[in-house]
Amino acid sequence: MRTESLLLGVVALAVVLGVGVAVGVPGALDPPEDTPDRPEKPAMVDVVEMTIAPGDVGGENATLRVRPFLAQRGGAAENVTVLLRAVDHDTGFVAATQRLSYGTLDGDVTRSREGALTVARQGGYDVQAIVYVNGSRVETGVRDVDGVGTLTPDYRDTPLQFQDFDAGLPVIEYSIDAVENNRSTLSVSTYLTNTGDRTVDDLELVLTARQNGSNVVADRTTVELGAVGSGKTVQPTGTIVVPDDYNYYLDAVLWRDGTVVATARSTANLAPGTGLRVDDNTTTDDDEGFQASDFESTESGREEGTEEPLTETQAGGSGGQPGFGVAVAVVALVAAALIARTRQ
Repeated sequence: MRTESLLLGVVALAVVLGVGVAVGVPGALDPPEDTPDRPEKPAMVDVVEMTIAPGDVGGENATLRVRPFLAQRGGAAENVTVLLRAVDHDTGFVAATQRLSYGTLDGDVTRSREGALTVARQGGYDVQAIVYVNGSRVETGVRDVDGVGTLTPDYRDTPLQFQDFDAGLPVIEYSIDAVENNRSTLSVSTYLTNTGDRTVDDLELVLTARQNGSNVVADRTTVELGAVGSGKTVQPTGTIVVPDDYNYYLDAVLWRDGTVVATARSTANLAPGTGLRVDDNTTTDDDEGFQASDFESTESGREEGTEEPLTETQAGGSGGQPGFGVAVAVVALVAAALIARTRQ
């Protein structure tokens, strides 16, 4: 009993003390105040990827389409911008710049924007993406771009190409159709393949025979090309007439809208000897045997070695009778009258 009484007394004392503290200490019974918020994590913005693709390509300049991907982590990043720069490999000069705006990034997101840098179509460049948050530079991404000079200008962009034979066959071939008056008529043809996915048309092929050594153009012809479907190969053929006993380069030039888009070369060996090869840079014909008169152009509408008959106008006639003119006839009549009067 004493133990139980002792425990009850302790409990009663604790209750009395608790009530006394609650009454005597101001605010002891008030609800606890809100704890202060934890400090926000700092904003983290990184360049996680940067893609580069060619845009418009001209003869002198090329446009690089650049798309940086930014990943935001932590707190909100306000006023995020990216400065794009293209730095020339050779000179270190900044060739082009552009600034992209990303606004505010929040919620652990990834965003991208596309920019365009127009540079000279030559050499290579370091493409930089410099990230700014509220005007402070926080990150830089860099990608290397080489071979800008190999980009094909838009005006030369055609899928129609001269066929490249694996067996080393010449892309231009010829046959001799006729030989007459020291002239050979050559049937010249080539192979063109559409390597693209679309049909192409409005192209023309110019075939030229160029005499080795003198580089004189012996003859030239133009072949109009029709529509060539995707994956198809065509064999345009033209006729060229050249002097015998010479070697020639056969040049094929593909044109579209007044622009050369592709070229090819082969040879035609009509002179005796070792012959001419495409990669020869020396003269194989005998220089003393070259006769410029063999390559004189024939006037249109006239056969070589003949003259056109003079016209009536060129002869000075007026449509009258042949013989003396009218003035001579009048003089003769006057003279006859004078002679008759004298005899009388």
